[in-house]
Amino acid sequence: MNGQILLVTDGSPSADAAGKTAIEMAQSMKLPLRAVFILDEGWRNLLGDEWINTSSTRMRFFHWFEDGLKSHAETVLAEFRQQVNDKGIPVETEIKIGKTEKVIVECTVNPETSLLVLPNPNAVAPAAAAGLRFNLNSLSQKVKCPVFIGPR
Repeated sequence: MNGQILLVTDGSPSADAAGKTAIEMAQSMKLPLRAVFILDEGWRNLLGDEWINTSSTRMRFFHWFEDGLKSHAETVLAEFRQQVNDKGIPVETEIKIGKTEKVIVECTVNPETSLLVLPNPNAVAPAAAAGLRFNLNSLSQKVKCPVFIGPR
């Protein structure tokens, strides 16, 4: 089998369990791993009555919030990279910003992906609390590789 195993993570317990499965599969299939943390661009549309302040206050908040999200993503990916390095598997990590499903589809195309591993979208809180949201039915029609859904 050629390509990579792509893990989409959000740092949730469900994503951690899916990550462990992805590591086991990468070992047995002798494939490299790629872990992607997606920051959904929808958070940038936060507007409401609470934004009566000036635009500079709003922009400071957005920068602070985005920095916090990126910091969390970097921590999650560094922990995953360490787990994979301990097993001697080639790994690449990346933070992407965009519409979740669109980013996932794009990541499966280039480079070639042999298997897509996702956290369980039906996991109960706090498993899905980190914010990764996708429609499994819609996504499965768009990706060309097999999809493995992690445990709840």
